[in-house]
Amino acid sequence: MSSLPAFSLCIINHRTPRLLVECLKSVEVTAGDLALEVFVVNNTPDGEHEVRALTQALPGGHFIQNPAPLGFAANQNQMLRQAAGAYWVPLNSDTVLRPGALAALKAFMDGHPRVGIAGPRLERADGRLQPSARDFPTPLTHFLEASGLWQLLRGRRWAGRWMKLCHPHDEPLAADWLSGACLVVRPEAAGLVGLYDEQLFPGLYAEDLEWCWRMRQANWQIMFVPEAVVVHQENQSPLDDRLLQIYGGLYAFCAQHYTRRRQAGIRAATVAALLPRWLLARNAAARRQYARIMRLPMPHGDGRRD
Repeated sequence: MSSLPAFSLCIINHRTPRLLVECLKSVEVTAGDLALEVFVVNNTPDGEHEVRALTQALPGGHFIQNPAPLGFAANQNQMLRQAAGAYWVPLNSDTVLRPGALAALKAFMDGHPRVGIAGPRLERADGRLQPSARDFPTPLTHFLEASGLWQLLRGRRWAGRWMKLCHPHDEPLAADWLSGACLVVRPEAAGLVGLYDEQLFPGLYAEDLEWCWRMRQANWQIMFVPEAVVVHQENQSPLDDRLLQIYGGLYAFCAQHYTRRRQAGIRAATVAALLPRWLLARNAAARRQYARIMRLPMPHGDGRRD
C-alpha cells in the first residue's frame, strides 16, 4: 500500500480569508478516506496568524508566508515543487468542493493514464454551470467569446463540437484546456513539460491555458469530468485592471505559441468584439477601459513561423 498522499492540494490566499475557511472546510468534508496534504500560501501579511493556525490544524497541512506578494504561477510553483501526492490539485481559495469530488477525480485519473490534466464541473453558488472546457483560441472563437455572442450558442451540443465553451458540459469531454480554478495534474506529465510558466505570466490569467498547451503538445490528454463538482465564486481576490490582465495574459500566450498571422487575427478579433461595447459603454470609465484593451499591443515574441 502506497504511503503517498492521494492528493497535494495547493491553495493561494490573496486577501480572501473568509473564502479560504469555506474552501478548507469543504476539503475536510470531501476527503473521506483519502490521505491528503494541503499547502496554503498566504500572499500578503494580512491574517498571517489566523491562516497559519487554520492550515496547520489540518492533517498534512503546510503553511507558507510570502515576504512579498507573488503572482499566481510563482505561488503555485513553490507549492508544487514540494508536493508529494499521487496527484496535484492547484485549487482557488474561492472554491468549495462538493462531496465526492476528490474521489471522482481520483477514480478518473486512475482509470485514464494518458490524462495529464483533468478538471471538474464548475458551478456558481446558485448551482448554474460555469463552462470550463475550452478550445485553444482562434480569431473566430475569441471574437465570439469577447463579444458575448457565444451565449447565443450556449448549451447547444452541436455548437459544442467546434467550440467546447458552448457544450452543455454534461458528459466527459476531451478539451484543449480547462479553466484553472480546480485542476488535477499528473506529476509524471508535469515532470515532462514543466510547471506553470512564471516568467511569461508574472501576474494572473492564461497560465492555465499555456500549461495545457504544453501538455497537449507533449501528447497528454486534457479531460473534463462532470461527475466531480466544485463551486467557484469567481473573481473574489482583489485585483486592479482585471479585464486588462485577462487580455494581457491571452496576448502573452499568443506571442509565445502562435504564428504572427494568428497573433494579428486574435488582436483584430479583440478590437472587432469590443468596439460595439466601447460605443455603447454605460459611462466614461467603462469606455476608457475598453479603449485601453483595444490599444493593447501584442507582446514581442518569437512565436511560430507563418
